Amino acid sequence: MKTTLEYLKDRYSEEQSRFDHFENKCAKLLTFVSIIIAAITAIAGINKGIIFRPESPTDWIVLTAFLMGAFSIVCAWGHSLLALRIGECPVLPRSRVAAEYLSVVDPESQSTYLYNCYVGTLEQLAKVIDEKSKNLELAYQELAISAWGLAVAASLTVCMEITK
Repeated sequence: MKTTLEYLKDRYSEEQSRFDHFENKCAKLLTFVSIIIAAITAIAGINKGIIFRPESPTDWIVLTAFLMGAFSIVCAWGHSLLALRIGECPVLPRSRVAAEYLSVVDPESQSTYLYNCYVGTLEQLAKVIDEKSKNLELAYQELAISAWGLAVAASLTVCMEITK
């Protein structure tokens, strides 16, 4: 049982590190996406918002691509927020009751109790991390969609300006 508890203790440390890793990625992505949203807002206002008054079919394509990119980046921001959401981070029991229980029971009962604590906490922690991972993956996918939409809009805009 001692080897099992050592294994579980190592896994718990690894999962806590994994949790921290995802939290850091979420925070960085949220900051990046927020900056992009601010830039998109500024770009939309250039030339008195002329992008929102399409006159030709190409203007409509630019507007559609821009709106698709803007919508996708807002979705990425939302999924970043969901991934970063401060929820319950499962931790091992840390109450006085648990400590006192461990101090009065025999070594076999201690091992069984600790085993159950580690297994239960690891299962809960894995679920929380997996949920963060799903939202983070969606945010990255939406960021890619946004990049394509905004790149199409920018490329067409540049081409239209060159050919004027």
